Formats: sequence, structure tokens, C-alpha cells
Amino acid sequence: MNIIFVLIGGWLGAVIRYEISRRVETFWTYSFPLATFLINVMGSFLIGLVFQADWGTDWHNFLAVGFLGSFTTFSTFHLEIVQLSSKKRIIIAVSYLLCSYAAGIALALIGLSM
Repeated sequence: MNIIFVLIGGWLGAVIRYEISRRVETFWTYSFPLATFLINVMGSFLIGLVFQADWGTDWHNFLAVGFLGSFTTFSTFHLEIVQLSSKKRIIIAVSYLLCSYAAGIALALIGLSM
């Protein structure tokens, strides 16, 4: 049953991430990867809430492992930093890295404290 919860949560997380990325990219034309940034910091906040709530194994598997595991994207985050760096957009790459970690940690802490 755990795999079913992870599967359904992962499917929903991936679909919602795709839709948010697609919609943000229709109006955001700047080099800063806003879609991934927003998704990852929202995910940081939400995972703080999920862990603080402690709703049990099924909800943990559905929300934390499945949904947030596929909603957030550590690998895309790193790829975007490499791509920005290779295009000589070092200031944007470093800003993205620092803002992502600072906001992610801050929002995870806020989520945990709620």
C-alpha cells in the first residue's frame, strides 16, 4: 500500500510542477529560473508543514515522499546553475544558488514552526 501512496503523490507532484513551470515560463522571460525557484521554495515550506503535522506513515509517503519528492527538483536546480555559468551569467547563477538555499531553509523552518 505504501507504494500506491508514493505513486499517486508522485504523479500529482510531477503534473503540478509541470503546469506551474509551463505557466510561469509564459510570462517570465528573464535568465533567472523563476519557475524552479518558486517550486523548490514552496516545496521547502510544504515539507516543513508535513513533517510538523506528523499525520502518519500513509500521509508521509503520499505528501513528503511522493508529492513533494516529484514536485521539487534538486537536479533541475543544479542543471540550471551549470547552464547559467556556462553562458557566463555568473552573478545570476550565484544569486540563484544563494537565494534558493536561503529561502528554502527559511521556509522549511517556517513550515516546521507552524
